[in-house]
Amino acid sequence: MEEGGSMEYLLEQVMQKDLGKRLQVGQEITELILDEEKSSDMEQDQTLLDRTVDAVASSWVNSSNFKVVLLGMDILSALVSRLQERFRTQVGTVLPSLIDRLGDAKDQVRDQDQALLLKIMDQAANPQFVWERMMGGFKHKNNRTREGLCLCLISTLNVFGSQSLTLSKIVPHICNLLGDPTSQVRDAAMNCLIHIYRHVGERVRMDLGKKGLPQSRLNVIFSKFDEVQRSGSMVLSPVSDKNFEDDDSGDGGRSSSSSKGATLSGKKTVSMGSFRRPASSAKSAARDGAVDVEDFIQAFEDVPTVQIYSNREVEEAMTKIRDVLSDDKRDWELRVAALKKVRSLLLAGAAEFDGFPQQLRLMEAAFKLSAKDLRSQVVREACLTMGHLSLVLGSRFDHAAEAIMPILLNLVSNSAKIMATSGMAAIRLILRHTHYPRLIPIITSNCVSKSVAVRRRCFEFLDLLLQEWQTSSLER
Repeated sequence: MEEGGSMEYLLEQVMQKDLGKRLQVGQEITELILDEEKSSDMEQDQTLLDRTVDAVASSWVNSSNFKVVLLGMDILSALVSRLQERFRTQVGTVLPSLIDRLGDAKDQVRDQDQALLLKIMDQAANPQFVWERMMGGFKHKNNRTREGLCLCLISTLNVFGSQSLTLSKIVPHICNLLGDPTSQVRDAAMNCLIHIYRHVGERVRMDLGKKGLPQSRLNVIFSKFDEVQRSGSMVLSPVSDKNFEDDDSGDGGRSSSSSKGATLSGKKTVSMGSFRRPASSAKSAARDGAVDVEDFIQAFEDVPTVQIYSNREVEEAMTKIRDVLSDDKRDWELRVAALKKVRSLLLAGAAEFDGFPQQLRLMEAAFKLSAKDLRSQVVREACLTMGHLSLVLGSRFDHAAEAIMPILLNLVSNSAKIMATSGMAAIRLILRHTHYPRLIPIITSNCVSKSVAVRRRCFEFLDLLLQEWQTSSLER
């Protein structure tokens, strides 16, 4: 490529003003950034890099066209993958635009925005560093943004744990939102406090008593805390209380002062989550890194043990699972537990009962909803369960495989690596164990997808299919 790999060329493409041209070059820019050979001078010219990042954040991510916004986020995601900790100096440049987009009218934009923010916390700068620069968003004029910030905080806690944040600095902002004029923001703030309590415990209750909140409001909050306590869904960590009291945060770098969050933000973990190096263990995959078929197989039996003795027990258990998975408003942990219950039933021999095939058919819509969930933990468990079902049922999984395959293929281009690689692992397991001819046109039709990642993987899937399937299955 003539000058196509240089920073000058990248900046020239990023500075395009024409909408059609932007939609054409967005994918090319992302691929150039991820190709270290074609953009070898990226780390050498800091000034051009700064201008490029600023242009993407201010002109692409702030665009009024949502497709350009999504492409802008893809470009930033590629930069995070490429630069890793060196992107930390760019965090202050991109955060204002990313905070604004948390209040975008389109779900797809908000979801990708949150995934990108979590990726930055994972690979570029630790969560505390990022959140110290995001807290102004709690006073944002857009109520959707204020709500989105609360949802992002909950995701941060779920992914990185309470030890990654100095929560005592954030709680006052949450308390202010309890009096927000918008009910959705008030509900999100309450949900935030409940999640903080789950992670930190009674220290939160004591601290809230000192915030000057009306007693009536405190009573409501404390009753919610009591419900959490009784439900047994606390996820306390050994350092959570200490971290909540500590008002002296680190500088946001990766020094010893931020060691509390090091297990999820340290250099070793960051490299596991990069686009260019797949994860090498199931442990790294528990976060935002890659997973593969081997990881899935190891996790198949990592579920609670159950015993079933009758067809009726199978049907009742599957019905309860379907009720939970069909409601995407249910707590995500309940949905994860429900997906694990499916694998528990498989291990207990549920597939041998007469009523199982019908229950599996009724479950297809719920499985599809789970695979499209916004939470990576739910998507991972859904993909795991699809892979396990295919392994156990073989050709009896054919109808469900046909129903779920388009959703799994859509995951391949997801910017959250855990979601993308979970989809790929599930597809590989299905192609190995469920030789169903109607899967072939679903894959071939995606060989002309607009996404380079989807096109590339589909040809890999076809190669796997040709190696694994009997000729008779291919000729039907």
